[in-house]
Amino acid sequence: MLLLRGEPDPVATWARRGLVPVHVVPLDGWTAVLPAGPSRAMPPYDDTLKALAGRPVAARLRSAIGLFAVDGNAVVTVQPTGWRAIQRWFVWSPGQGVVRTRHLATGRPADLTAAAGIHGGATRRGVLDLLIDGGGGAHGVLGGLMALLSLPGSELLAGGQDPAASQGSMLVEPSERHVARFERIVQDQALHRVELEED
Repeated sequence: MLLLRGEPDPVATWARRGLVPVHVVPLDGWTAVLPAGPSRAMPPYDDTLKALAGRPVAARLRSAIGLFAVDGNAVVTVQPTGWRAIQRWFVWSPGQGVVRTRHLATGRPADLTAAAGIHGGATRRGVLDLLIDGGGGAHGVLGGLMALLSLPGSELLAGGQDPAASQGSMLVEPSERHVARFERIVQDQALHRVELEED
């Protein structure tokens, strides 16, 4: 699930320019975006959760917090307000807690609390304690973060509420034109890499 500060209609417009069909659900102060089907892109961009987790959010729709269970890990993304804000990542692994990743900008507890609109050291400390503890499972960590950060939509994340049945929910399909354009860009980049390697 991805939580954005934007209103549902602009979020739906943003979602149409993506690769994944989604449910857009208005919540208290946030708009939730949940996958509604497989990614429309070719490999390696066909992983629905990774495609949604890695997608940049437009500045007018941020702050954004993503909460995903991927391959048994809890993956949390934070996209703060600001024109050139960098997307930050937390990857929690069972038995290890938060682990460093080579190619992703690592987040800090303060990034999460600021994006959630919470100011105070006690919540930051609670987030840190939760993330460094390797006990439990990914869904427990994600649910714990939602509770600490007072984020709405825990029933959606846990699967206890059908997003399609939520009040004001919209099913948004990605635009075929945008998916085709994305595929062309990926193919052009791959050809360019091959040419560089041959030189």
